[in-house]
Amino acid sequence: MKELLKQYHLEPTEIKKLEGYGSINYRIKDKDNNHYVLKHYTDPSELALIQAESEIINAISGKLSFKIPVNSSGKQTSVHQYADKNFSRLLPYIKGPLLSKVKHSPGLLYNFGKSIAELDRSLERIRNTEIESRKFVWDLQYCLLNRSKIKYITDPSKTKLVEYYFDQFEHFVLPELPDLRYSIIHNDLNDYNIMTDGKKITGLIDFGDITYAPLVNEIAIALAYIMIGKENPFEAAYQVIRGYQTLYPLNEEELKLLYYLIPARLCTSVCNSAEFKVKGEDTEYISINEKPAWALLEKWISYNPVGVKNQFLKAAGYPLIDLKKKNDDILSIRKKNTGKSLGLSYSTPIYMTGAAFQYMYDHKGNTYLDARNNIPHVGHCHPKISQAISRQTRLLNTNTRYLYDSLAKYIENLLPWFPPKLNKIFFVNSGSAASDLAVRMAQTYTSRDHLLVLEHGYHGNTIIGIDISSYKFDGKGGKGMSPGVTRLPLPKLFNGKFRTGEEYAKNATEQISGLINNNILPAAFIAEPVSGCGGQVPLAPGYLKTIKPFLEKHQILTILDEVQTGFGRLGDYFWGFELHGIIPDLVILGKPMGNGHPVAAVVTTEEISNAFATGMEFFSSFGGNPVSCEAANAVLEVIEEEKLMQNAKETGDYFISSLNSLQKDFPAIGDIRGSGLFIGIEFINKDGKPDTKFAEMVNNRLKQHFILAGTDGPYENVLKIKPPLCFNKSNTDFFMEELNEILNNTPDRIRKLSELP
Repeated sequence: MKELLKQYHLEPTEIKKLEGYGSINYRIKDKDNNHYVLKHYTDPSELALIQAESEIINAISGKLSFKIPVNSSGKQTSVHQYADKNFSRLLPYIKGPLLSKVKHSPGLLYNFGKSIAELDRSLERIRNTEIESRKFVWDLQYCLLNRSKIKYITDPSKTKLVEYYFDQFEHFVLPELPDLRYSIIHNDLNDYNIMTDGKKITGLIDFGDITYAPLVNEIAIALAYIMIGKENPFEAAYQVIRGYQTLYPLNEEELKLLYYLIPARLCTSVCNSAEFKVKGEDTEYISINEKPAWALLEKWISYNPVGVKNQFLKAAGYPLIDLKKKNDDILSIRKKNTGKSLGLSYSTPIYMTGAAFQYMYDHKGNTYLDARNNIPHVGHCHPKISQAISRQTRLLNTNTRYLYDSLAKYIENLLPWFPPKLNKIFFVNSGSAASDLAVRMAQTYTSRDHLLVLEHGYHGNTIIGIDISSYKFDGKGGKGMSPGVTRLPLPKLFNGKFRTGEEYAKNATEQISGLINNNILPAAFIAEPVSGCGGQVPLAPGYLKTIKPFLEKHQILTILDEVQTGFGRLGDYFWGFELHGIIPDLVILGKPMGNGHPVAAVVTTEEISNAFATGMEFFSSFGGNPVSCEAANAVLEVIEEEKLMQNAKETGDYFISSLNSLQKDFPAIGDIRGSGLFIGIEFINKDGKPDTKFAEMVNNRLKQHFILAGTDGPYENVLKIKPPLCFNKSNTDFFMEELNEILNNTPDRIRKLSELP
């Protein structure tokens, strides 16, 4: 230390080591009560960069209304290099409370924004080749360099957030970078680098991350830290942006990019904190913002992009994004050019502009909690699925007449989830096509045509699909049951025809025996393990296990439709047939298989598969194509990596328990049923009969409270809950809070963006 200080002719009376990274820092007090910071560097390759930083600080010295650490030396750079090539520099110690330690009043935040603008304006015309050639992980334009550090984050629910925000940056920010304004910026205006007297900014320190970058990055980084820990982060951002605009206005396109840039900075921070922890280099200085950064990232996903962008535009005084006319145009086009049979959810349809995981975003800036859509099985716009599709579509997309890796990989990944007996897979591109194919295979194998179906079942929109779907042929516009189909009662226990699954099975076998006695031999029995359109009705325990031996005795195949229930949704079981303790002959897969990408399949036995090989080739143009298979492979990986089956179990149990508690106070809730994240709430009137109007009211009120659910069942009196599997206990609490409020008939509480938690 004496050797270091000798260069500066200091006689220290006090030396204190400070936290930091990139240099070894000391606070020094001399005999004249002057305070300094000595920064010592042990990497000689950084010398040119530090000299450039010092030159820039000197260039703006005296031009600002607040203090900056100007070099304390007669020499221009104030950088001293030693014989071992290490070097140091001496800076004044700027006194004053840190911004992180004081209350952030609106006036102080406004002044903070104004001070940032003052700094950036002073740097506007300065150029430096050393700074301009710098490329490092803390420069926001290069934030994707941190992707390799995601592996240090051990919580998969957090990993996916970082992957998502980096993916958003890659696709929505990178293409815009060439058109942005560039300047030298401070690049690290976090609240531990800002001094204040409580009313205004008195000093800015630590220019160590200085870089040449898009100007908007400066305010994005400052906002990322200033919004942390705030009950309403947008109120803080509003004041900072207002202050900035007074001296150095950002344009509209720059302000819109803040929606992506702010979480990108937070992701950079948490990635580096995770790396430092793993390498044992973590310090309080490095990790101090980690926990609140994660909290803001988790909040950010619930913020509607349109709403956030409008908050920033409003603060800057620009016109807001208004998609009302576009909404009206889209609705007009649909009404004019599509058939009346193409429906929309809700009497006032929602114009959706985006989605992420368990949230959907509308054109007005509202965020909806999605408790309805089971097709995005692992979450809307999951980055792993998006990346898999994007990558493969740039390599190869063809049909199954060729060999390619992704088909074989998916087969090897999927079939181990089935019993060994089910070892043949046929790919198509929709659940409807899969139902159609399964029926064809059963009819070919048995040389029979007649089919057994359940009341209220739904299996697709093809001609065969409609013929085997009581939900359709018995519903509005349906022509009734065709001669080649027999409908069996849905084995429902609540308000059902029988009390047990065994009684339902006895009734079914009696009906089938009657057919056989009349020389009508069914080819197959088709059912869902839990009847979705029947009202989220798990088939009564014992029903399938009792009826299956009877079906086998008469060579009637069992087809189970796992389109809605498969891939871990039921929590305790990966497939719905496991819930009933049977092994079907054919299994239909669809909807969640590709997380919204069109891919479906039939899984069956070798014996049935061989019988289907009659000489007529089976071919599906899109079934099993490379892009679809990559999406499907990614779904399986996410289910395992994020433990989504376990989450479905734990969250589902919690949800059902919460509903059971609510039921005690509200007799309108007649029944709560389901498993995992496949739940039904049946509403009844005072006479115990289905209450369709009440269910409709609850569903519409939930929409007003920004929750998406739906109604189903033969009387549309069952509220169906089947969200993406990332739906969690916190989401459940919010759902229950709003449902409780609705059932108590209290006034609607409409959440606006400014009131978001």
